[in-house]
Amino acid sequence: NALSLLAHPERGYLKCAALCYGFVLDLDGSTAVEDASRQYGFANPCSNRTFEDLPEDVPLLVARAGRDEFRGLNTALDAFLARAVRDNRPVTFVNHATGPHAFDVADDSPATRDVIRQVLAFMKSHLADANER
Repeated sequence: NALSLLAHPERGYLKCAALCYGFVLDLDGSTAVEDASRQYGFANPCSNRTFEDLPEDVPLLVARAGRDEFRGLNTALDAFLARAVRDNRPVTFVNHATGPHAFDVADDSPATRDVIRQVLAFMKSHLADANER
């Protein structure tokens, strides 16, 4: 859902986004997100979106749960990250190698707290920068 807001034409109010262990876009012929949407019953508001629909100048942070149990999620995230890097988008990547899905609420560990600190620092930095402009 967060990614669909970024793809919306009237997104000027968005200064940055943190995407935490979420399904993103089906890229390069993949159907992992669409398949998961049907299997798990969640909405896929980006089903008709492309990577080009996303703004080129909005900084993104992507947090990945290395041990996410949802089939296809990390495959889609990995493809999304590769595309963001290839297109030279402003993207920050944090990988919680041992983190399960929803690690921020299900895994009280030093690694989880570190990822949360990184997400908060990213938001603080980019929102403070936006207020200075």
